[in-house]
Amino acid sequence: MWLAIGVGIAAGVFIVARSAIQIASVAYRVIEKEMDARTATRQTTLLSLAILAALIVTSVVAGYAILVMFATLLEGSGLINGS
Repeated sequence: MWLAIGVGIAAGVFIVARSAIQIASVAYRVIEKEMDARTATRQTTLLSLAILAALIVTSVVAGYAILVMFATLLEGSGLINGS
């Protein structure tokens, strides 16, 4: 389970970083007049949506990991079961 959580978080971070690099690449191509503004806007919008989706999924995975960790700690201390 922890391996899957770690992979999920690492994948989310990778997607965010890769999309940010791609946005910088689009900006460079616009500056160098290799791409028109309409295409750049479309690509930047899609990449921004990918970043947003990756951040949401990564935060859900990390939140689940935190809840599991706290539940394990509380069960171990006896606060949940009352023993």
